[in-house]
Amino acid sequence: MANADPRAREVPAAGRGREAPVVEATRVYQFSAAHRLHNPRFGPAENARIYGRCNNPNGHGHTYRLQVTIRGPVSPDTGWVEDAQRLDLLVRERVLARFDRSSLDDLIAPTDGPTSTTEVVAGLLWRLLDGGLPAGRLHRLRLEETPNNFFELERGGVDR
Repeated sequence: MANADPRAREVPAAGRGREAPVVEATRVYQFSAAHRLHNPRFGPAENARIYGRCNNPNGHGHTYRLQVTIRGPVSPDTGWVEDAQRLDLLVRERVLARFDRSSLDDLIAPTDGPTSTTEVVAGLLWRLLDGGLPAGRLHRLRLEETPNNFFELERGGVDR
């Protein structure tokens, strides 16, 4: 094989003779929604003091940016951690179809939290997505409300 490329060599496939690497893969999504930070347990003055202009009775909106990170071994069959189309479908069905152009106040249940803060919304999104993926696959979720205001949840820090 005098003409063989010296850089070319057989690389063993993951799962054949060695352990598949564990990889994190992140997909990014966007949705727009409105909300009003208002806790019904507090009176008007206390809500205004705590939440300031975010307590506006007419609400206000954001274009949220959602980053979903999954973690797992690379499949020896596909070379992927997860099928991106499958993840996109899950996010479309469980998050975008429900949250885009909505009032978050209508989607937050009292068991989620006292009002539609981004922290509360992020926790709800975690539960919605984690339930649709193989156990332990959802690794991190980041929800950006503004470029300067974002929240992250990570496996291990989330009550199950």
